[in-house]
Amino acid sequence: MKRLAVVLCVLHLLVSPAAAFDSGAVGAGRGTPAPGTRDDPCPQSTLLLNYDGSAENGYCWHYHGTIPPYFGAFAECYPYDPVNAEVCGIQLHLTSLDYPCLPLDAYVWQDEAGVPGQVLSMTPALDPCPVSQWPSVSTHDLALEPVLVSGSYWVGFWVDLSMQPCGWFVAADTDGPGGCPYTNIAPGIGYPSGWQSVSVVWGPTQAVGIGAWARPAGENATAATSWGHVKLLYR
Repeated sequence: MKRLAVVLCVLHLLVSPAAAFDSGAVGAGRGTPAPGTRDDPCPQSTLLLNYDGSAENGYCWHYHGTIPPYFGAFAECYPYDPVNAEVCGIQLHLTSLDYPCLPLDAYVWQDEAGVPGQVLSMTPALDPCPVSQWPSVSTHDLALEPVLVSGSYWVGFWVDLSMQPCGWFVAADTDGPGGCPYTNIAPGIGYPSGWQSVSVVWGPTQAVGIGAWARPAGENATAATSWGHVKLLYR
C-alpha cells in the first residue's frame, strides 16, 4: 500500500509540480462500505448527508497543504431546519493507504455567501482511528460540541499533516446527486487559495463523505459561539 501511495505522488508531480506533494488522492476506483453499524453520537438527532454512500476516490491535504488553524480543511454545507437547529455530531466516510492515522479537529461554520464563514464550534482532537484501507471505506460518527445554527451552515474537519503523508482520506462521491464539497486551500501551493470547490484540485466531484448530526433545540441547547470566544480556542 505504501508503494502505491508513492506511485500516486509521482504521477501527481508529473501533472501539477507546484502542488505535487501537498494534495493527495487514493486514485479513481470504486470504494465499498466497510461492515459496521451507524452510531448516533447524540440523542434525538437526525443525519444529514450529501454523500451517496459509494466512493469513487478519496482526498486529503498534507505537508504545505495543511496550515493551522484550518488551511487544508474539508467541509460540506447543510440547510438550516427550524426542527433540527442544534448541530451535535459529524459523520465521516474515510479510507486510508496504511500511513499513521492522526486525530482531527471538527468544525461547524456559519455560511457566508456560499462558503464557510464564522466558526461556530470547534471540537479538537477527535480520534477516528482505525480507518479502513482503500477500497474499503469506514464510517465514523463523532460527537461535537453542540451549537445552535441559524441559516445554512457547514460541517467539516482539519488534520495536521504537515509532517507526514496522508494518514487517511475523506471519501469522494463523483457521481451522486450532489452536495457542496469545499476545501480551504493554503496559499502558495499552486491553486487559488481560500475556500474553493474540491473540483478545482481533484476534478469534478459531487460530494465528500461529511455528514451532520442535528437535533431539535431544547432547553439545554448551546447558543451560537461568538467569534471572540472562538478566537480563544487558537491561543
